[in-house]
Amino acid sequence: MVQAPRPWSGLQPALADLLRPRLAVTVDAAIAAIDRELPAFQGGLDGALGRTIRRGVEVALNRFLDLLGTDDPALDPRSEQIYAALGEGEGAQGRSMDTLLSAYRIGARVTWGHFAADAVRGEVRTDELVVLAEAIFAYIDEISAASAVGYARQQAAEAGHRNVVRSRLAEALLSGAAVADPAKLRRLADDAGWAVPERLAVAVVPHPAEGASRTPRTLADALLLETDVELLALVPDPAGRREQIGSGLGAVPVYLGTARPPEEAAISLAHARAVRRLVEAGTVPGGDVVAAADHLSDLIVAADPSLLEELAGRALAALADVGPRKRAVLEQTLATWLAEQGDRAAVARALHVHPQTVTYRMSRLADLLGEGLGHPAGRLALTLALAGGPAGRAWAQKRSSTSSRVGRPISSRS
Repeated sequence: MVQAPRPWSGLQPALADLLRPRLAVTVDAAIAAIDRELPAFQGGLDGALGRTIRRGVEVALNRFLDLLGTDDPALDPRSEQIYAALGEGEGAQGRSMDTLLSAYRIGARVTWGHFAADAVRGEVRTDELVVLAEAIFAYIDEISAASAVGYARQQAAEAGHRNVVRSRLAEALLSGAAVADPAKLRRLADDAGWAVPERLAVAVVPHPAEGASRTPRTLADALLLETDVELLALVPDPAGRREQIGSGLGAVPVYLGTARPPEEAAISLAHARAVRRLVEAGTVPGGDVVAAADHLSDLIVAADPSLLEELAGRALAALADVGPRKRAVLEQTLATWLAEQGDRAAVARALHVHPQTVTYRMSRLADLLGEGLGHPAGRLALTLALAGGPAGRAWAQKRSSTSSRVGRPISSRS
């Protein structure tokens, strides 16, 4: 593709000789206008910033006059580096590019005014003045683009540094190092621009299958830490944010730990991973966001399988000699009776049997279990024993399914 001639190529080099003697006056006028018209610079161009801006204007105008009559690019490597550095400086100062671009526009306007006046005094033709104006503003566009590149480069570097620091902060919280050294936590948090919350919850997002795309994360206030198998997100103040957490992390399912003080982040992570194991084992139902706070009883029951097995063996020992089919029926009836707190009609409805059938089965269980069925400690032991077995899991899933059908609101607890 043939490139169109640059506008300064149509101007005579002699025009540069006409304009250069008064170049210092033009530079002074441009600097004064920038200082006067831009609040961000007012009174601040006497020091290092002023010297930088003046150097930029001098280099720009000298380079521009050198271009007249040539088809050279607007910027050579040296000048391109200068204007990229100006853009980087704006980013480092925490300012937007608007101030610098405004300074360029003011400089271009003042330069055109002075150059035009000098050209008129030198009896330059009107058509050449038009081309001179076009060349000045095209040149300023090139300078602006170079500064924008420098600004973007600085912002990317800062974001990369911030991400590294935020990952280190997440590691410090999850490892407990922040608890041992609170001063380190404060330093990392300040460097990361992260306000330490009163409470946080750790969310675990399993990585998608190999080859599947990962959606960008948009949960801006979370600390993210990638591992080989999962994404960990430390979410500040998680109460009432379930939907935002799910959509913000860009993937499902999300397993959310309990809300805890920052120094207990590792505990929240353990709870998130524990509820994930329960879902994958089919013990509790899955979903887009599965919160440990909704399954505390299940987590407690599953915390030590060997103890649960010991408890179940003792509490249900009286059923050991009952045949497998009859035992399954009795355990299901017992689990439902315990869940419904002895309401015979409710148990009958849940099991789709006649209330008399419930009475018969419970009489049989009373004979087998004796005093354990009538004592609070005995009923608790039976509830825990059944919770880890097929009858208890079936009942829990049935209750969860029924609750979702009637529109149980999502708890604001996390």
